[in-house]
Amino acid sequence: MRILRFTLIVLLLFVAHAAMGEKKRAAPQTAKDLVGVWIGFDQDDLTFTRLELRADSTGYCARVSPGNTSLHNYGVQVYRIDKWRVDGGNVILNLTPISSNAEPVYLRGRLGGIASLNLEIGSLNKKWKLRLVLNPESRIQASNRETKEAIDAVRK
Repeated sequence: MRILRFTLIVLLLFVAHAAMGEKKRAAPQTAKDLVGVWIGFDQDDLTFTRLELRADSTGYCARVSPGNTSLHNYGVQVYRIDKWRVDGGNVILNLTPISSNAEPVYLRGRLGGIASLNLEIGSLNKKWKLRLVLNPESRIQASNRETKEAIDAVRK
């Protein structure tokens, strides 16, 4: 009887562990999921990027260095996104410089985890390239607000 009870308990624990370990896979992102505003910094933290993707496969991209760096003096570089698309897990964007300080660049990459874009930006003459990870602006704002409120609450 004890062996049967022990076996039953072990079996139940095994089933419970297997059920907890089973994770639902997120559905792959589609072009529709990418519509909106994406923000983040390049790998060197010297340039902030704002990417606005519209449902009609156009949009805008703007880049600027933080105000506490000498690179900030170059100003904001603005690009029009003539067309963007998702091909499998790849994101391809065709950019046209709009501001006078914006050089011709490419921007492409892959869909990241649940809600990120892992991109590479570089000059068309192949002199430089950088990686950047962009996240939905709303996700950053919500997390920032919640963490700020939590800290403010414990300060009181």
